[in-house]
Amino acid sequence: MNQPIRRVRPSEIDPHQLRLYQQAIWIAVLGNVTLVLAKGAATWLSGSTALLATTVDSATDLVYTLFMAWGLSRSQQPADENHPQGHARIEPVVSTVIALMMGLAGLEVVRRAIDTLRGEPATFGWGLPVAVLIGSGLVKVIMYLAVRRLAQEARSPAIMASARDNLVDVISAGTALAGVVAATWIHPLADPLAGLAVSVWIFRNAADILVENLGYLTGRAADPELVERIYAAASQVEGVEGVHRVIADYVGPQVRAELHVEVDGDIAFHDAHRISNTVRDAVQALDEVDLAFIHLEPAR
Repeated sequence: MNQPIRRVRPSEIDPHQLRLYQQAIWIAVLGNVTLVLAKGAATWLSGSTALLATTVDSATDLVYTLFMAWGLSRSQQPADENHPQGHARIEPVVSTVIALMMGLAGLEVVRRAIDTLRGEPATFGWGLPVAVLIGSGLVKVIMYLAVRRLAQEARSPAIMASARDNLVDVISAGTALAGVVAATWIHPLADPLAGLAVSVWIFRNAADILVENLGYLTGRAADPELVERIYAAASQVEGVEGVHRVIADYVGPQVRAELHVEVDGDIAFHDAHRISNTVRDAVQALDEVDLAFIHLEPAR
């Protein structure tokens, strides 16, 4: 006789969550395709190293957006026999890959900028690069605001990583714009130096995303403030006489909580079970908490 599949998480896809992911992916794909084409054409016509830096960054954004689309679709698959807690851990894996790809893009920018500094500084017309950089900055501002809203609603680290990368792109576009203008009016070497400055922003954001999502993958402890709210939510349930040994850590992008709850040892089993379920529901009602496991103990 076949044993039933034991699942901890629901065995169906959340349609609202999936819709938020799809919206974020379409915004990222369409926006980055547009920017890669516009920046690539302007870079080829102008020869600007700073503009090349932002073009490489946008091309990397497009590649990891396609990878993110695959990863997020996998993360939304329901729990199964091999993954009884679902596939949520795929999200921080996707975010980690995003961070590594951003780092590679930064290295390419550094290499091109150093090659330009060692060679003869190039001169170019500044009109087209300036127009493209201003336009790309405005597009990235819109993308950042839209994707951040979806990330907050979906509580998705991968989508939030994409939103933060859009914000860095706004900063890098501004830095590249300053370099293009300075290269025209002050000295041609300002252009590759601006490219190096853009790479610093790329590396900084990549490091932040990497550290955050490695914490999700390695079971980082929840913030003390959240632990206090878990304790308070459990303590306020009628029939609970004490709460101790609260353990809250990340399993993927959300928190799994385990706590020991003390109840009157003389009450009926059904009453104790009801209290346990009420505590579980109260803790899982917290936005950051995905699952809560309650261990009952007699208070006396």
